[in-house]
Amino acid sequence: MKSPESDKNFQLIEKAIRYLEHCVSPTTETDTAPSLADLAKTLDISPTHLQRVFTSWAGISPKQFVMCLQKDHARQLIQTGLSTLSTSNEMGFRSTSKLHRLLVQFEAMTPGEIKSQGAGLTFSIGQGESPFGQAFVCLSNKGINSLEFQTENLSYEQWRQGILQLYPKVQLIQSDPVALQVIEQIFHPHQDATASFGLHLRGTPFQLQVWQALMHLPPGHLASYQQLAAFIGKPAACRAVGSAVAKNPIAYLIPCHRVIQATGELGNYRWDSTRKKALHIWEQGLITTRR
Repeated sequence: MKSPESDKNFQLIEKAIRYLEHCVSPTTETDTAPSLADLAKTLDISPTHLQRVFTSWAGISPKQFVMCLQKDHARQLIQTGLSTLSTSNEMGFRSTSKLHRLLVQFEAMTPGEIKSQGAGLTFSIGQGESPFGQAFVCLSNKGINSLEFQTENLSYEQWRQGILQLYPKVQLIQSDPVALQVIEQIFHPHQDATASFGLHLRGTPFQLQVWQALMHLPPGHLASYQQLAAFIGKPAACRAVGSAVAKNPIAYLIPCHRVIQATGELGNYRWDSTRKKALHIWEQGLITTRR
């Protein structure tokens, strides 16, 4: 049951989000981000209390939330054809270096890479059978960009189109043999495959922090969302941790299947709850074999 304090906090967060979205909206005359003091004054609370409640609830600070909104706005502007300089001016930035830092931090892509929409990049994609059904693999020169399992709601073509939505002009080289080789290396029962692959991740700093924490969970070890939140030093950010876990782009190597509910139940899984159970059984078998 939700407490009155919880409802009150959500109402505060809701007002803060609406105000910040308005300030950073493309239709607003200025894109100047409000300070914490300005936001607190608008909400009629102290800056310290606002910072604590917002960060505990969302997992990121009001300033970081504004940066996420600015990132989305900047990406839209660049994709319409604006130059880096014009986008910086439109955003109200004093220099293009601020735009560059913003996009690299939150998109793991430079303004030039976003503008090019993946032009000049080459990804190798393919599919193959894993111990848990058909798996899809996307490789860049930086490592594994995506690893997903086929589900009733995700076919290979849908997965492929998802990659093209992020990188419309990337060159995709279809190679099922390469994908199958990667799949076999990952799921080989007698090696620690996580040490053999680089990961090409895109996400917010908070998402990356959660995904990194997940990779500290060894096979057979489980953690609740609350424990994961505590591990990264944000014990009240369970909701934000759950959202980051759900957006994990690389199955198994970033072991989101090892996150369970506080009650001990396995809970849902992006690639089917039955597959999550199978992964747990399989990992228990690995542990037994290695003893």
